[in-house]
Amino acid sequence: MQVRGINPQINSYQNNFKQQNVTENKFSNYVRKTKDDQVENLSIFEELSKEYDITNASFNEFERICNKLYEAGQISLLDLGKLTLIPKIIAHAQKLKNYKVNPLLTSTKSTANWKEEKINWIKEFDARAKQQRKFGSISNYKQYNEFADFFRKYFS
Repeated sequence: MQVRGINPQINSYQNNFKQQNVTENKFSNYVRKTKDDQVENLSIFEELSKEYDITNASFNEFERICNKLYEAGQISLLDLGKLTLIPKIIAHAQKLKNYKVNPLLTSTKSTANWKEEKINWIKEFDARAKQQRKFGSISNYKQYNEFADFFRKYFS
C-alpha cells in the first residue's frame, strides 16, 4: 500500500479559507487610511495653530492636537497610535525598570511629570528619526521624518 503525504486536491475547507484571505480585511482598511483618500482640511490646521503652538507644547496638548486631527480625518488611527501611544508605552516600560521616566528625546528638564513639559515636537520627531536611523530601522526613520515634515508643513 502506498501512502501519499500531499493531497493535490483542494477540499471545501481550503477553498473557503482561500476566499476569505482574498477578501479585504475591513479593519485594516479602517486603520490604514490611504493618503489618497485624505482630503486636506486646512480649516482644522488654522484652528489648531491659533489654539496651540507645536513648537512649545506639552504631551497632553500634543495629544489633544492629534486627537482633533484624527477626528477631522487628517491622520489615520495607526498614526494616532504611533504619535500618542508609543511615548506612554515607553514611559510605562521605564517605570517598570525603575528608570527615570521620560520618553522624550529632546527633553532638557527632569520634571516629575513629563507629560506637562513643553517641547518642540518637530525637533522631537527629527531626534526620533535620527535615533531610528542610528538603530538601523529605516521604516521607523522614514515614518518619523514624515511626522516631522507633516507638522512642519502645517504648523510652522
